[in-house]
Amino acid sequence: MRLGELLVGQGLVTAEEVEVALQRQQQQGGRLGNHLVAMGAITVDQMLTALSGQKEVGATLDMCARTFQRWQAIHGPNHPNTHRARYCYARALLDAGRAAEAVTHTEVALAGYWASIGKHHPWTNEAVRLLANARRAATANQPQQAATASVA
Repeated sequence: MRLGELLVGQGLVTAEEVEVALQRQQQQGGRLGNHLVAMGAITVDQMLTALSGQKEVGATLDMCARTFQRWQAIHGPNHPNTHRARYCYARALLDAGRAAEAVTHTEVALAGYWASIGKHHPWTNEAVRLLANARRAATANQPQQAATASVA
């Protein structure tokens, strides 16, 4: 995962800020993170926290993926516990900056919650909030992905 995608996915910077920093990087060289800090888009502490947390997010993502697969194998695709495991996996995907995948998994979990435990259950409400956050992050990442593709 690229740094700009990670920071946008975590809501620390905007896609537009990353695009400006990428332009500065092309003109002046150096590291993207340094340009974002120099622009005032992010602090050094925020950058360090985001980078150190990435290792933990990777481990959590792997664990959530395995748990989801295991619950689906045990209970089948339409069980509330399977939907909960999918929801947790979607949260980890969003934390890892993979918002588009988080949207897909959250939509499936939310539909499953509605069908199995109802629209007013706390898990359903959590999924509604996660879906809104994932969609917002996915939308924010779209200009970033285009800018990253044009630079690469």
